[in-house]
Amino acid sequence: MRPAITRVQGPVALLQRDDIDTDALFPAQFLKTTVRQGMGVHLFADWVASKNPDAAFVTAGSATRILIAGRNFGCGSSREHAVWALADYGIQAIVALSFGDIFRNNTVKNGIVTATVSAADHLALTESLKVDGAVLDMDIANCVAVTPDGLKIKFELARGHLAQLLSGEDDITRTLRYADALMAHEQKVALQTPWLQRID
Repeated sequence: MRPAITRVQGPVALLQRDDIDTDALFPAQFLKTTVRQGMGVHLFADWVASKNPDAAFVTAGSATRILIAGRNFGCGSSREHAVWALADYGIQAIVALSFGDIFRNNTVKNGIVTATVSAADHLALTESLKVDGAVLDMDIANCVAVTPDGLKIKFELARGHLAQLLSGEDDITRTLRYADALMAHEQKVALQTPWLQRID
């Protein structure tokens, strides 16, 4: 279990592009790393090396906690290293128009909020957050984000993610909630199919 996540508040970085894939987030040459601590130094490493302006917040060593991105954020390979790097850097939430499915499921397992907004709200949000040092306040329980100028934006979380973020439960803990039912099912199957059971 990890701490429940009910609110995320912090400085924002705007990534005004679509289809940011996991290779951009965590380049393949670093995949040999398996220790999660320290992975944040490789976040957007190729972008940083090529002086891509979208990675300016990393280059500056900012205290960014929330990313605002376009469509299909986290597409590409299923590497969870990308999520580990984001978490290790300190990213606590990503607001986008859409996400890669596997990436999005990996984020909730690692305590990162991935929220989607409508195209109109996304435009309003980015316009409101263009000010240097802008801070976004996200009320996770009510799925509302508030900008410095008081604009309130409703966001959505993937099915099941809200409960998992608020409870702090990991997949194993959630599964163990049904331990009695699972055991009863196993016993029923054993009675119905004795020929499948192990004989010592």
